[in-house]
Amino acid sequence: MHRPSPAIHIAIVLSCLSGGMAHAADATILKPSTPWKVDYAEEECRLLRTFGTGEDAVTMRLARGSGLQSFDMVIAGNKVPRHGGAMKVTMKLEPQGTEGKFDGYSMAVPKRPENFIRWFDGDPRILDAVTNNQQVRLSDNKKFDGAMLWSDGKSALKALQTCHDDLLKGWGVDVGAIRAAKAPPEPLGSPGRWATNNDYPLEEMSREIEGTVTFQLKVSAEGTVQKCLILHSSNVATFDQLTCKLMMQRAKFKPALDASDRPITSFYVNRVRWQIPR
Repeated sequence: MHRPSPAIHIAIVLSCLSGGMAHAADATILKPSTPWKVDYAEEECRLLRTFGTGEDAVTMRLARGSGLQSFDMVIAGNKVPRHGGAMKVTMKLEPQGTEGKFDGYSMAVPKRPENFIRWFDGDPRILDAVTNNQQVRLSDNKKFDGAMLWSDGKSALKALQTCHDDLLKGWGVDVGAIRAAKAPPEPLGSPGRWATNNDYPLEEMSREIEGTVTFQLKVSAEGTVQKCLILHSSNVATFDQLTCKLMMQRAKFKPALDASDRPITSFYVNRVRWQIPR
């Protein structure tokens, strides 16, 4: 599977109930058992923390990578249930009641006792409401319903933001110019359809070659793509070249707006994961 994934890419960990499925009123709120850690990786910034102890422990990873319009999430632990495929996850901030719903998947960790649940391309606006004493609940209404206490959550997300800005600047992205827009460019349709399994190069597929391409698009005031720039190469020339070719052909946008709500030229950052469908 391969698809563009927006510029903010975060992974989190949740507090899961030891009994699997439970009612929200009965859910145990897992408290932090380790400090927050910001990991400056090559292609993304990761915010990590473990909640709970022993068999109940859940590890959280919150990662931001190429873009500004999304985040990814991951939770892992011995008592995180395995769904065996696609699932829907609800993330809710309490007591505010702010929530987001995401398409994710569940798998086991190879050669380890943990299971994990992961989802991509979450709308990052839910994170704006996080406080320094935040309760975060994750559920799927079937197999799990758990909560964790994000002490110093707002400060941790600010540190992650600093890391992410540094990452993008290192790739040559003008973060200030992007944030100066009152409204960023908005993809028309799903970015996941800009590159599909049918586009996978045959030679690379036959040789089982995979890679991730991070790119920047210059979007005109009319919403058309004027230029594609590779910010972080997959180290496979075919993937890099094909990614920009497809973005130039297929990507369309509702243009960004300035403070007076006038359409302006802007930039959009994303990535395509070229992964062989399995």
